[in-house]
Amino acid sequence: MEVQWYNTIMDSGTPLNDDPYRRWKERKLARYPTATADLLVEISDPFALTTAEKRAILDRCAKANMAIYRIVTPVTSHHQLLPAITAQLGLQDPDHHLGAGSEGLSALTPGGSAYQPFAAYIPYQQGTAIGWHTDGYYNPPDRPVRTLCLHCEQPAGTGGENELLDHEVVYIQLRDQNPDYIRALMADDVMTIPARVEQGSVVRPDRCGPVFSLQADGTLHMRFTNRTRSIRWRSDAATQQAVAALKALLDQPSPYQFRGRLEAGWGLISHNVLHTRAFFQDSPETLSRRLYRARFCDRLPQIGEGWIGE
Repeated sequence: MEVQWYNTIMDSGTPLNDDPYRRWKERKLARYPTATADLLVEISDPFALTTAEKRAILDRCAKANMAIYRIVTPVTSHHQLLPAITAQLGLQDPDHHLGAGSEGLSALTPGGSAYQPFAAYIPYQQGTAIGWHTDGYYNPPDRPVRTLCLHCEQPAGTGGENELLDHEVVYIQLRDQNPDYIRALMADDVMTIPARVEQGSVVRPDRCGPVFSLQADGTLHMRFTNRTRSIRWRSDAATQQAVAALKALLDQPSPYQFRGRLEAGWGLISHNVLHTRAFFQDSPETLSRRLYRARFCDRLPQIGEGWIGE
């Protein structure tokens, strides 16, 4: 990604130079996937990825910030599988949040949080849908979740589908509607997640920050949740208009949205794209839904950076 195109939006006191942005947008959308199947990579041995498999995952993430893998051989050790894949892809900085175990892995299954108070939270429960969000929107500014990975051991009896949407595409759509929306959503105090208090003590302070931000490596990061409670947006008119435009965009059908369900042996590797989770219900005749989630504060390396030897 070119830093130039992004910086053109920053200075509201001068006319925008849209040329670098338009060139980037044209390249981005010209090769964009058109179906969920375009994101798919088949893997033979998740503990020994081939160079071609690694490159296929990285290529899809370079195009759409996400890839879906399907393991084509029988899997016997789901718990260790996702850490093995992410290590081979070069991810090195796991987000060790309270809901995860010591290895940074969360079991998304009813009651599966490593931190007991979280067991009642929606990600660890059936029967409730989760709206559009990125993971870690409550993280401190110096520890953003830049990569989100999921692996499915057991799908739900019914439901549990995900919708996926590339945050770079959302940026494009909003900026093309009105560049002022981007200016408002880049403000350092535009979105605040109030402190979490347990038994009268603050265990996490307020988290205040932008929706869209530029990372040190020149990549675009998005921090967002569509929740309506336990969130504070800036009250000025520009912010309210920008948030309304963003939510309207997420509510309407889009050719850039992908929808599907991870089945057993399937997984998602992503740069923490926007995603949802549909209502799901486990069946008495089957095992409980179980997905493993790993979050990282670094991104996937780019092809050609030297780590992906033959």
